[in-house]
Amino acid sequence: MLEKKDKIDGKEDQLEKGDFLALLIAAISVFWPILLGAIFVLALFIFGWNAFFS
Repeated sequence: MLEKKDKIDGKEDQLEKGDFLALLIAAISVFWPILLGAIFVLALFIFGWNAFFS
């Protein structure tokens, strides 16, 4: 595993300048397709339900 050179035992790591933006971009790139997939499955379920019972 890679570690920071200035890591001090017993101290919390602090975010560096671009870390928050990188974490935000990574989270969006992971959760956006999952959210779209869930909406698509829900839409298919609703469409199927309406087609079957009407």
